[in-house]
Amino acid sequence: MSTDTRAMWMLRFAVSDLRSRISALKIFLACLILGVTLVAATASLYRVIEQSLLADTRAILGGDVELDTSEPLPDEVKRWIQRDGTLSLVREVETVVRSESADGFFRAEILLPDANYPLYGELRLQPDRTLAALTARHDGQWGAVIDPLLAERLGQTVGDELQIGAATFRITGLIQSQPDRRLNANWRGLPVMISQKGVDAAELIRPGSRVDYEYRIQTDRNLETWLQAFEEAFPDQRWDITTFAERSERIAERLDQIATALILIAFTTLFIGGLGVANSIHAYLEEKLATIATLQTLGLRHRPLVGIYLLQVGMLGTVAGVIGGGLGLGLAAIAISVAGNAFAFVDTDGSASWISLWLLPLFLSWLFAVLTAYVFALPALARALAASPAGLFRGQVEAAGHQPRTWRIASYLLLGLYIGALLSWLPSPLIGFLFLLAVIVLWGLLEGIIKALRLAAKRLENSGLAERHFALRLALANLHRPDSPLRVMLLSLGTALTLVVACTLIVATLLRALETTIPEQAPALILYDVFPNQMDTVRSGLRDLDGESMTELLPLVRSRLTRINGQSIADVLADDPGARREAMGDEYKLSYLQNNPEGLELVQGSWWDTPAADHKPVFMAMEDREANELGLAVGDRVQFNAQDQLVDAEIRAIYRQKGLQTRFWFEGIMQKGALDGMINRYVGAVYQTDSAAKDSQRWLARNVSNVITLRTADWLETAGNLLNKAAAGLAAVATVSLLASLLVLSSVVSVSRRRQLYEANLLHCLGARHRAIAQSMLLETGLLTVLATLFATGLGALIALPVAQLALKLPAAGLWWLGALVAAAVSALALVGGLLPTLKALRLNPALLLREA
Repeated sequence: MSTDTRAMWMLRFAVSDLRSRISALKIFLACLILGVTLVAATASLYRVIEQSLLADTRAILGGDVELDTSEPLPDEVKRWIQRDGTLSLVREVETVVRSESADGFFRAEILLPDANYPLYGELRLQPDRTLAALTARHDGQWGAVIDPLLAERLGQTVGDELQIGAATFRITGLIQSQPDRRLNANWRGLPVMISQKGVDAAELIRPGSRVDYEYRIQTDRNLETWLQAFEEAFPDQRWDITTFAERSERIAERLDQIATALILIAFTTLFIGGLGVANSIHAYLEEKLATIATLQTLGLRHRPLVGIYLLQVGMLGTVAGVIGGGLGLGLAAIAISVAGNAFAFVDTDGSASWISLWLLPLFLSWLFAVLTAYVFALPALARALAASPAGLFRGQVEAAGHQPRTWRIASYLLLGLYIGALLSWLPSPLIGFLFLLAVIVLWGLLEGIIKALRLAAKRLENSGLAERHFALRLALANLHRPDSPLRVMLLSLGTALTLVVACTLIVATLLRALETTIPEQAPALILYDVFPNQMDTVRSGLRDLDGESMTELLPLVRSRLTRINGQSIADVLADDPGARREAMGDEYKLSYLQNNPEGLELVQGSWWDTPAADHKPVFMAMEDREANELGLAVGDRVQFNAQDQLVDAEIRAIYRQKGLQTRFWFEGIMQKGALDGMINRYVGAVYQTDSAAKDSQRWLARNVSNVITLRTADWLETAGNLLNKAAAGLAAVATVSLLASLLVLSSVVSVSRRRQLYEANLLHCLGARHRAIAQSMLLETGLLTVLATLFATGLGALIALPVAQLALKLPAAGLWWLGALVAAAVSALALVGGLLPTLKALRLNPALLLREA
């Protein structure tokens, strides 16, 4: 037989043999498809978002270099920049906008771009007219171009009136595409573009008003060379400088971290599904042992026999990879379509984009589906193909007890290839490597737990308590026997439940923070940009509206750090140009503690109760993130420049800000009196009912139009919407992982049910009652449920609680019971659901079952 003929015969036989029992491999396919779907969806979305954010970072930044400052650049600096580059200025002012018909007030960001805007990309407006024409004055009203989402929130459209500050504007256009649109615009404030004269009419900018000056620079010079020359020309500059390369690096780094975490979760689900693959292929090959032995007896050599079943596994992996990859890409496409113009920078029509966004994830889905199939099927396949044909003459063929050495080496090599391919493909291989180490440690921990549980079950079985209860003794014996489902159950159901518990605890922590902690402690209204001469007006006006309200105003002084322990920032960070530029450009918001409305928590040191003394360094507390970045601790001395006045301070405390409760994000709290003479604005908190807050917001908008207001109820609604989306995403991932785990459990049940029925009916024939046998199965299921619940609750809490405490800065204690309740309910439903068909089968004739066994 020629090689081609033999190959065709092997292919035909593999297909026909597979078709004869394809129903036995449904779980094989379902487990792979679920895992591959998640992998393909996350991989494709990562590629789309990566290209969207990094396709033209110059356009997102607005130029090759951006200089942010709170005051105009000196003329000599602008002349230096314009010698070999183009300069564009965008001024930004935060405010609150409203319409006469709408009841709500919405935070907005007023943009005042110059004639050179944008340097990169294109500003598209509807109608298609110039920005100057749309924002000009017509019929006694200035024009305003606003974001479509803001128009939707206001219930307004082109031609309607919009109240900004002290003036009424007419909406003359919508922003269809803005190249430098902020990624957090939906949270900070949606953009509104008006003219300089329109700003003057609105009276938004007064002496002391906060205006951000963003200078964008377009240059053909090498950016490192440009930055070096700029720093040499202006060594004492105090501007925040960012290049598009640095922005790209930051975005790419953060995106890689997030994408790697999501892809690893998807691969965890694929791993759980791999256990179902192993169980399913084991059950399939158990039925094929006689066929394998017969083919060997009839003279079929070992190599073509191996090729046939390897080909079957590859075919199944290919089918699962194509189906799962297609489903995952479909989900990604739906997500992209729902996101709308959020991915406007992606050219999805180009051939290169098609390969990167769709074909490459589909290929990788197929590759990992096939690799997963082989990694988990190879051990069972090796033992089945090593079965002795002589068993045919004894009436029963049994798989080999151990995997042959050659196959074991091949399995290890294939596993190494799988891990190498995964690490090389992940956006952040370091996180992947750490994840792999964590998996190895957890696997070792799990093996230790399993051995301890089996030993405990064996000892308990031999105890006096178990000897008096036949059902309990039988249940304990089933836990420590070699073919016990304990390992697979903890690996599959335990892992999936861990993910479910972790997601439950994180979401519950956020919900508790939103629904209980914040409403009890937060004011109803937050105030920004209150000028000193407006304090009495604001306090008296709000008190007249609501006599029970309380208004607390805190000073806000913006400053820059100049020296640390007597050394200038430039000298301290001389070896790190990027960190030096960032530290010199950072603004520090300083204030007094007063009644601590932020709920700041001390990490080190202690507060003080004395005012600042003359001619001595003032006491200050520094926010922990800033202190950690600069390596500062209690006892260090720092110097700030605030409005050309130098303030020497000694760090007496390090504090932590509560994530969701924080409203002002002060970087430094100074000793009372240290900022006097520098205060030109205040921020405030108004404690009153939400209905009174609406009236207060209207009064402030009409009488003190420059003050920005934010209702806590609006903030909570926005935060709640974001939380619901995040919770839905976590729930979807956890549900898919749990579904894969349930499929694994069903494969375990299908493999063990025949043995259970045989042993149960054998015991019945020997005199055991059905009731005792059923009780033993129920006890075994109960013990497995308890073990899975404890395992998932402990590990899930170990993951979720540090995330809540360190990343979200929210108290998560006291919620472990919720995770335990969810784990117990899900594991009980899953295990009892798998047990019911077995209990039902026990009603059959024992003699018939023994003949079929």
